[in-house]
Amino acid sequence: MKKLSFLFLVLFSLSFVACSSDDSSGSSDSELYLKYTVNGVNYDFEPATITSLQKLIMGEQEISSVYNRISLWMPVTPTVGSHTITDETPNDTNLDTLHNAELWVGDATYTATSGTLVITELNDDYVKGTFTFTGEDENGVTISVTNGSFRAYR
Repeated sequence: MKKLSFLFLVLFSLSFVACSSDDSSGSSDSELYLKYTVNGVNYDFEPATITSLQKLIMGEQEISSVYNRISLWMPVTPTVGSHTITDETPNDTNLDTLHNAELWVGDATYTATSGTLVITELNDDYVKGTFTFTGEDENGVTISVTNGSFRAYR
């Protein structure tokens, strides 16, 4: 039921998509990235930012015929600092404080059960930070995401 509620929130959020436009300045300060390591393998995606009830920074790509996606959820108005990632279900009372993460690898979805998302920089256009988390799939298999970093449109 928890995953169904979370999926409903995702679908609802996507129905009110508000994506930022591309920055064509070409400077290294405008570089967007979403990087992390799982099982010794490094991943590097160009992030998409979607904002509705929560802010979603997401990277996705098919690698060797396997769909890979990472999703970082945070409040619509993020704050600089260290934030605990939990598997708490979003609701009306926690949307302004909740930080979640999820990793998809093929058919497996790993919901973060613990971790940290550190927002290091915020300005009018971008959010930048680091993250690590441990996730668990529906069969109790765990996975660790390390060396996470991102710079995405706010």
